Amino acid sequence: MKIETQPFLIYNEHIMKKIIQHTLFLLSFLSLYTSVNAATNNISNQRHCAHIKLQILGEGGPEINDGLASSSYLVWINNKARVLVDAGGGSSFNFEKSAANFNDLQAILLSHLHVDHSAEIPVYLKAGYFSGRKNNLPLFGPAQGGNFPSTEAFINALISDRQSSAYPYLADNLYQQASTDFLIIPQSIHAEKKPWQKKITDDLLIKAINVNHGSIPALAWRVESKQCSITFSGDMNGSSGNLQKLAKNTNILVAHNAIAQQAFSVAKELHMTPLMIGKIAQQAKVKKLVLSHFMLRSINKKQETKAFIRKSYSGEIIEAQALMMIEL
Repeated sequence: MKIETQPFLIYNEHIMKKIIQHTLFLLSFLSLYTSVNAATNNISNQRHCAHIKLQILGEGGPEINDGLASSSYLVWINNKARVLVDAGGGSSFNFEKSAANFNDLQAILLSHLHVDHSAEIPVYLKAGYFSGRKNNLPLFGPAQGGNFPSTEAFINALISDRQSSAYPYLADNLYQQASTDFLIIPQSIHAEKKPWQKKITDDLLIKAINVNHGSIPALAWRVESKQCSITFSGDMNGSSGNLQKLAKNTNILVAHNAIAQQAFSVAKELHMTPLMIGKIAQQAKVKKLVLSHFMLRSINKKQETKAFIRKSYSGEIIEAQALMMIEL
């Protein structure tokens, strides 16, 4: 008895084609839905965080032949410069160019006490004398360690009324006297394992954690406003794992790119390699990565640096430039 199988096979092939077509359609729809949903969430997040912005005042290091101001950043909240992070050489000139108002500052945050991060503190204090500022200004930085003083001792060495201080004529900014309108209030922070935090105002929260910068006491900082955040690595080698904790889900991570991947071991004790930057950004699920603190050994290797970062991190990468304003 002969059995006809051909129509049956054709029928099955027809069904399989339909199934494949429907499956491909569903996969395309799901992919489109995921993309649209992600884009919608991103737009929603941008709108939610539209009130806070990052501005670069200095994207360089300690060199004086790179054409860059040293490390310094402003955090703008509701169109006011509310937080100054680091105060490297040249930053005050860009502060003026930015049209920021010294009276609006509610905190100064120092990552560490190297000159390319702190040298212009006296400049800001002297300028503040002419600003008409009335409110005291808190200044936070690292605790004592190794050959470095605490932040309080550092400020006292700069502007106390002792004959041995660098600028005793600025001592009014430390002691309540009739001739001064505001005081600088220094405070040292030590947060070895868990972030320290302080609420400055209802819409401004600052956090800090210790990071490894060789033997130099150093802090990474996070500035938050209404669940939107900007995190600053400062100078560090990434070995402690603390930056990942502080920067978790941050909108922007400012990472210091002072060395190339093939740097000498001594430099790697002080600074993150590009591979380490990418790894940290990926682990912390950073939304935007801003590279800064360029030095001659890294500034001409930006494409190579990004290639190493891309081995781990797929988000947006921005190269810092003086006076650049970056939205979240």
